[in-house]
Amino acid sequence: MITKPLIGEYPPRLEAYIGLTKEDGLIHLMRQDRNCTYNFFKNINPDMANYRYAEGKWSIKQVLMHINYVERIMQYRALAASRGDNQTPFGFTNHEAYIQNAEVERHDIDELLEEFNVIRNYSIEFFSGLTEKQSQLCLGSGEDTVSARAVGYALLGHVHHHMNIINERYLNTVAEYKAS
Repeated sequence: MITKPLIGEYPPRLEAYIGLTKEDGLIHLMRQDRNCTYNFFKNINPDMANYRYAEGKWSIKQVLMHINYVERIMQYRALAASRGDNQTPFGFTNHEAYIQNAEVERHDIDELLEEFNVIRNYSIEFFSGLTEKQSQLCLGSGEDTVSARAVGYALLGHVHHHMNIINERYLNTVAEYKAS
């Protein structure tokens, strides 16, 4: 079983995501989260897929696309970490550039949701193949050091973070708007 990472296995900025997962058992949690995420987005009215709660904010489809590409990027980082690659930096990603160039309007939300399932299934298979020791190996150096298991738990928290935002800012805003 891949247990939660210890403080020091990841940069402080990941605590906001890793802290959203309270249990151990990465593979079980990823399977559970895959199903929960699928159901969450499947239950959103497709007419709301392009809804933005404020000017300059992402649509629900853009949030789902963001979740998908972050999972892909983090899969590579987890692979590098699990092999003890201390030359590859953990770094940051320009999320705005990814969204601006994604042409998300070409996709419907069901396509993006199916893509999420495929990507998450790969994550499950990848992390299932790691030993506990491999899951504790790290990528990067200094304050940007991150273990493979920290990447996995951060992925879970990242999805939960965005589902919380959708619940709070998108779905509640629309409900309030429709009620007035």
